Amino acid sequence: MTSNTQLRWVPVVSLVLSLAGLAVSIYLTVAHYSTGVLLCAEGEVIDCGTVTSSEQSELAGIPVAVLGLAFFAFLTLLSLPVAWRDERLHWVRLGAVGVGVLFVVYLVAAEFVLIGKICLWCTAVHVITLALAAVLVTAALRRSSL
Repeated sequence: MTSNTQLRWVPVVSLVLSLAGLAVSIYLTVAHYSTGVLLCAEGEVIDCGTVTSSEQSELAGIPVAVLGLAFFAFLTLLSLPVAWRDERLHWVRLGAVGVGVLFVVYLVAAEFVLIGKICLWCTAVHVITLALAAVLVTAALRRSSL
């Protein structure tokens, strides 16, 4: 079995995950700049409004939602079929998703420790990022063992 056959699913799954992350990030960006569009329960633990309007919702004056949008737009481009033909982009994808995972760790810590609330939309972005990382790392490990 060739490496191409074993890894055929990776470009499709990475593109689907990138597009899903892009969609949620667009929604969170629109919600950041608008009032009343964020659909999320508000309560003791789950409270998207508190999380997305907290001090931690911006980094150096840039909304985290916008950073997520840029991240997933970049990974969507890197996950297009034409981008998978360029072997050099393999390392760019891994580096980008590595930065994404580190950012997710920071954001989850901020939600639990600093804010004390959880945003379900943010959690969706975190899960998508981690799933994308798992797909790309799995593919990298399989490639290196061939």
